[in-house]
Amino acid sequence: KMKGNLIDKLFFCGEVWKVSFKSMWQCPAIFLPFVVITLCEMIFLIILLLSPHPIMEPLLGPPIRRFFGEMFLHYPYNFSLLPTLFEYIDLPLSLLLMPLMCAVTVGMTASVVNGEKAKLKKHLGLAVKKYVPSLSLWIIILLIYIGIFMLLRFLAVQCYPPALAKILHIPSWRMFTISQYLSLFVCLLVEPFLAYAIPVMILEKKKLFSAIKEGIVVGWSLYFPTIVLILIPALFGACMVLVKQKMLSFFINFLPESVLGVMAGGFILTLFIGVLITTSLTVLFLIKRQGINE
Repeated sequence: KMKGNLIDKLFFCGEVWKVSFKSMWQCPAIFLPFVVITLCEMIFLIILLLSPHPIMEPLLGPPIRRFFGEMFLHYPYNFSLLPTLFEYIDLPLSLLLMPLMCAVTVGMTASVVNGEKAKLKKHLGLAVKKYVPSLSLWIIILLIYIGIFMLLRFLAVQCYPPALAKILHIPSWRMFTISQYLSLFVCLLVEPFLAYAIPVMILEKKKLFSAIKEGIVVGWSLYFPTIVLILIPALFGACMVLVKQKMLSFFINFLPESVLGVMAGGFILTLFIGVLITTSLTVLFLIKRQGINE
């Protein structure tokens, strides 16, 4: 239950995941919005892979030569550059697609949980109508996170005197790394206050700032279970990212082509984590609104 000791709250989170997995099992179409994102990622990966090819070389060749060097347009170095190139595409791609696809997933999950038929076309239409405020919300969230990173980086770099570095035996560059991890932790603590704006906007048809305000109230009342529902999948995803980085550094030298498989595996893992977090938070929001288990 939402109220009770720590063990009760953890069991309650388990019940939320149970409902989430049941919803996915009953309606596999819930995966479709994130499958679309994954397919777009795959398409852009293929386009980047074709950068040395005569079809794409006139478009991608000049910037690669200028910023990375001629060698990265030739085998095997073109494969080693793929993860770096994709990072430049990933953020704008996610920023454009995630507001729409998350809104569709929220709507479909709510329909399944309420015992209704989840119609993709219906929820896609509703998400399109809310696309501009949803995109605005994602931009606001992105700016908040960037502000957190910049503030902590400023404090680490500018407010960490050399004398203190000698006393603590922590060089400035390492303090910068620590600030990055600390920024991720602070973003995680802030996340529950921002996580419910989309459900409020889509399910209760609130306007942008009303949804943000209501989402903060809901996030405060559901703070602990929200942290758990986000943290566990995110930690699993972070572990997989570290494994992926190790695999990339190993396979780039051993078998350059395997970079494609490692990156594709990362896309699929992100798909499942994204669906799990979105559906579980939607289920938790519905439980709160319907007064179940109070």
